[in-house]
Amino acid sequence: MGDDTETTRAGPGAGRRAWFILGMGAGSAAAAVALAVIVLLVAAHGRDKAEDPLNAPQLLRLRAELAARPTNRQLAKEIRRLDLQLRREHFEHVVFARRGNWFLLGAVAVFLAGVRSALACARKLARPRGRGPSVEQEMRLLKFGWWAVAGLAALLVVASLAPVAVQAYVAITTPKPLPPHVADPNQVARYWTQFRGRGTQGRSHYDNVPVEWAGPVEADPDAGVDAAPGRNILWRSPVPLPGYGSAVVWNDRVFVTGATRERREVYCFDANSGAMLWSSPVEKIEGSPARTKEAYDGTGYAAPSPVCDDLHVLAVFSNGDLACFDHAGKLLWGKNLGTPNNKYSHASSPVMWRNIVIVQLDQGEPQEMLSKLLAFDAASGRMVWQKRRQVAASWSTPAVINDGRREQILTSAKPGVIAYDPATGAELWRANCLDGDVASTVAYADGIAYAVNTGSKLSAIRTDGSGDVTATHVLWSAEKGLPDTTSPLTDGKLLWTQAKRDLTCFDARTGQVVYEQRLKGSFNASPGLAGGRVYLTGTKGETYVFEAGREYKLLATNRLGEKCSACPAFQDGRIYLRGDKHLFCIGK
Repeated sequence: MGDDTETTRAGPGAGRRAWFILGMGAGSAAAAVALAVIVLLVAAHGRDKAEDPLNAPQLLRLRAELAARPTNRQLAKEIRRLDLQLRREHFEHVVFARRGNWFLLGAVAVFLAGVRSALACARKLARPRGRGPSVEQEMRLLKFGWWAVAGLAALLVVASLAPVAVQAYVAITTPKPLPPHVADPNQVARYWTQFRGRGTQGRSHYDNVPVEWAGPVEADPDAGVDAAPGRNILWRSPVPLPGYGSAVVWNDRVFVTGATRERREVYCFDANSGAMLWSSPVEKIEGSPARTKEAYDGTGYAAPSPVCDDLHVLAVFSNGDLACFDHAGKLLWGKNLGTPNNKYSHASSPVMWRNIVIVQLDQGEPQEMLSKLLAFDAASGRMVWQKRRQVAASWSTPAVINDGRREQILTSAKPGVIAYDPATGAELWRANCLDGDVASTVAYADGIAYAVNTGSKLSAIRTDGSGDVTATHVLWSAEKGLPDTTSPLTDGKLLWTQAKRDLTCFDARTGQVVYEQRLKGSFNASPGLAGGRVYLTGTKGETYVFEAGREYKLLATNRLGEKCSACPAFQDGRIYLRGDKHLFCIGK
């Protein structure tokens, strides 16, 4: 009996039992390691998703502060340090995940090898002699082992799929970000949403705008005379604070701005009755200076026109405050862009491309690199992109155009015209053709941009180029009719400029002077085009209406009854014109 027992313990059966135990142990240990690695990988994956190095809230906040204070070297240094730290942590997570995946693969391989070895030995194990479990007990034990191995394998498979399952769950349950709100382009074309309307070109969508009107005659209390209402003046409403910006219109609402050194406000009027619907102060803007720099008299504190879409109205002021309101007058967001460093105060109006608000903030001299083009999301105020510009201080408004090949932002400032991609801010082309203090906005029609400034020249430039096109895409230049403040107007055939009292009409294709006309008065407002007629308003409130033809044919001279430096906003059967003290609605 003793001999048989010893033989059994030392025989092949004992070796197989040892290998069975070793295989099961290795498989179990590998399974435990694999489960631990999976847990760590899932945790690391979640942490890495939450800590996007490019969109970390702290980094975005610091970048926004730097945009407002670009000369703050300490802030720039902190951004570089934080950016390096976030990127280092991100790539450490990536390396950890890669190594973890290889470690998991090795653990799974050990588990499968151990289980396979244990199962192979289990089939060959003989029942030991002497005292030992019965055949029934061994069969139950073997079945239990099979179920245990199968359950462990199933658990490992489920666990190995956990990262994919977690990612799928997060993708399903995480609310999808809404696409950016973009106003219907057909609606934008109908309304007058920014300085000089669509594309800042001063061309009306409607032909049936009034030709003749006369402003109200003020009351004379000494003579006992009541105020006469005026001819074709539907209403006029006082604007509380002064401003040179033009009116913008969306549906039944008209928006204007006003400001003094101490106050900045945005106003909304009912387009049909002239009643003021709301007046909202621009205050408590983060980064706004405690004291506003005194503005140049001819520009004032609210020279830029506002810009609007179907949900928002945005305005910028001389102290660099940019504010966004909804159509009920609620402040949605605001930020200070820094007080512009220019001698005539800020006058460039914001414009919109889809959901993006574009601000041209030119200042200083070209070599100082202080100028920049800024793009913000209208709904949130988030900066979409910014582009440094090696140009001098300017007061011109950017023009967003589509030449059939691509959309472009056309900007003008010394030393010339620069075009940008509105989606990214990338420079598309440039033409060095301007000098001096540029205030005129680029005119555009049929693939040609027209840039001008007094003391420089008028240039026609093809917009289909890339890089420096100064020597290749300037079609013609002229040295007559160069305005100081006003912007040129074109219908694609003719081009009009207003310089002091001289109106000059050019052939838009050749640059030949078609006619010149001396007018009375002075002009700060740029001309507009509606129904084949040109509207040109002087500083005393007189508006000359003449045919948009190859001969100067005056149709009407209209008196507003007060001074005016704003451009007309054309709508269906109406003109909205902001005077020195009132907002006017002209129509029949």
